[in-house]
Order: sequence, then C-alpha cells, then structure tokens
Amino acid sequence: MHLNVLAGNAVITGGTDGIGKEIARGLARAGHRLILVGRDAEKGARVAQELLEMRSNLGVRFIQADLSSLSEVNRLAEEIVHHFPRIHYLVHCAGIVRGWRELTKDGIEANFAVNFLSRFALTQKLLPKLRAAGRPDHAARILMISGAARNGTIHFEDLNLTKRFWIPRVVSQFCAANDVFTRELARRLALCNDERRVTVTCLKIGVVKTNIRRDFPLWMKWLVPLLGDPLLGQTPQEAADAALRLLLSAEFEGVTGALFLKIKKFKRLDSRDDTRDREDAASLWRVSEEFTNRASSPATALGMI
Repeated sequence: MHLNVLAGNAVITGGTDGIGKEIARGLARAGHRLILVGRDAEKGARVAQELLEMRSNLGVRFIQADLSSLSEVNRLAEEIVHHFPRIHYLVHCAGIVRGWRELTKDGIEANFAVNFLSRFALTQKLLPKLRAAGRPDHAARILMISGAARNGTIHFEDLNLTKRFWIPRVVSQFCAANDVFTRELARRLALCNDERRVTVTCLKIGVVKTNIRRDFPLWMKWLVPLLGDPLLGQTPQEAADAALRLLLSAEFEGVTGALFLKIKKFKRLDSRDDTRDREDAASLWRVSEEFTNRASSPATALGMI
C-alpha cells in the first residue's frame, strides 16, 4: 500500500481510546501532527504523552470536549483553528451507545447528538481549514467511523425517539444519518468544485471490543461478548488499519462520498442514489442546521456549505 508521506495536521475525536487511539498511533507513525479530542482530561494527557514518547519530534495536543453539547463543539472548533490553520485529516471516531434515553442540554437524544450531530457541526466549522489544506492532487480527507448497520431509517418525525426507544433503532438511525451525510457532503463539495480538495468517506465497523460497551443495555453486555466476539469480533487495531488505509493510502486519493464496511473483510459498499436518499439528505441537512444554528452565534460561525 502506497502511503501519503507528507506531514500534515490531523484532528481525531475519540482519539484517546479504542479505535481512535489506534488511528492516532498510525497517523503519528506516519509523521502527522495531532489534535486528540476526548472527554477525560487525565486520559487525554496520558495518551498525548505516549504519542510524544513514540516520536519526540511530533506535535500532539489534547483538547477536552463534551461532544454531546453543541456549544462545546463550537468552542472546540475555535480552539482547533487557533492551533491548526490547515487541517489535512479530520477523523470522527468519538461515539457512544447509551442504553437509556437521555436528552442533552440542547434537547437532543444523546446517542444522536454525539454520534451524528456533533460530527455535522464540527465538520461544517472546520471546512475552511480543510479546504485550505487540500490540493487537487492531494485532498484533505474526512473520515466518519460509524456502526455496521445498513439501510436504516432516520425518524424525522421523532428524532429523539420518544415513542419507541430501542437500541437497535437508535443505532440504525445514527448510522443512517452518517451514511446520508457522507454522500450529501460529497455532493455539496462537488457543487462548489471542491471535491478534489476535500474528500469524505465513511467506514462502517462491526463488532470491536472497546469501552463503548460500558453504557450498553444489560442484554447487549451479555449477548455481544457471548456471540458477537467469537463470530465477528475484531481488535481496535484491525479496525484502525482499515481506517488508516482510507486516510493515508494513495489508492483512495479522490474517492469521496463512498461507504466502506469492515467486519471480517474490508470492502466498498455499492453506491446508492434514489429518491428517498435525496429526500433524507435534504431533510437531514435542514434539521441539522436548525440545531447547530441555535447553538452558534455570528462570532463562532466559521463557514458552512
């Protein structure tokens, strides 16, 4: 695999644990400067120090942020652009699977807020810095790390799932939102003639043993290790290897709007372009902007498509 070797700036949410930490290691080995985002300040400082010890000439910074809060996402974006005038890699790896229904202070169901809406908001605010880094022959790359659920439904009439809160339904919804966002962002970038400067892909990951399981409902805490791990389980490193291919391999230069799956094997999923997908994209963009605009002020808006 031929890798991009030019040193760049990378932002990794969820970069202090699990898959995100292994992605950070891989980017560090490739010589890139890193900003790691996480909730736990102590863990973040420890991981940043580990990476610095691995490469003493590497720039590593940790920023603490609660991605369930859109005002925190705004603050995070401001801090990132203060340190990185250009961003070559944006990796959305932070995620939760919370087995109970909880609303954030913005009034959004927590799983949807962290696993999708924070990604929409942070991407929009960092796009000018990604555009500044990208070149027609060496695009800045956005990577969404998402769950393996496919062909899910986004419940626009009840995004907070007030009527039927059930974890398979929760996961299916935020996975579908990530899929739709990946394709729609690529389409909008193409309309702005930026598709060769900024690319976006989504990697859908199967069963991985990470700390995301701590908030699973009890039935999943029992079932996943018993059946999922022996049959389909993969290590964080195996999942990260697939992510690093999408981030660093010349094989994927210019590939955008594509979905990939890593369960047993790594493969590209068939593209989808139907009426429902386009309608969902328009609805998802509209409602996401409504949420993020509520939390933004003119002083913090760094530019949206």
